[in-house]
Amino acid sequence: IIIDHHRRAEEVIDNPIFAYIDPMASSATEMMVELIRYNKTKIKIKQKVATYMLAGILLDTNGFKTHTGTTTFEATMVLKEFGADNEVAENYLKDEYEEFLLKTKILSNVLNPYFGIVIACAPSSEPIDRTILAKVGQEAMSVKGIKAIFVIGKINGNITGVSARSDGSINVQLIMEKLGGGGHFAQAAAQIQNASIESVKKELIRLLGL
Repeated sequence: IIIDHHRRAEEVIDNPIFAYIDPMASSATEMMVELIRYNKTKIKIKQKVATYMLAGILLDTNGFKTHTGTTTFEATMVLKEFGADNEVAENYLKDEYEEFLLKTKILSNVLNPYFGIVIACAPSSEPIDRTILAKVGQEAMSVKGIKAIFVIGKINGNITGVSARSDGSINVQLIMEKLGGGGHFAQAAAQIQNASIESVKKELIRLLGL
């Protein structure tokens, strides 16, 4: 069964029992709530699970700031009816102190190759969790004047990750697809094997200039 809010890529799972793909949805959680809400079978969600799901919507929409629609808020309303706790959900998304320091370090190492476009690189000394790359990009989009940001870092020894965010004026999904990744118009990512941070940065600058 496939439930996804990303555009279908070239590599897909063949012959799924059920496939529900909607790139216009804010998150997979929104789609799940829609299936639950309109299902003929009455489905209940435990309060803790509803809170986890709410955290998913908060993360994908950057606290309801981007990529939201009426169905996003309807899904939130349904989760609240199941007892989802806003305060607890937001607490799940808070950074540890070490994460905060790392994000600050990454944002201090930025390149501005084109107007409104920023590239930030993580230190190459050790692997970094890809969620940190996404968080850095999400936070940077709150800065006035940034149209798109690409955050690059080593995920493990031979894989370099890129997390891309946009204000909607630049289709970062197409750029990430050229690097072998994918995602949404305004939120996308890629993982490149056997490539250094520097080589990925150079290729990204080349793609942005096309």
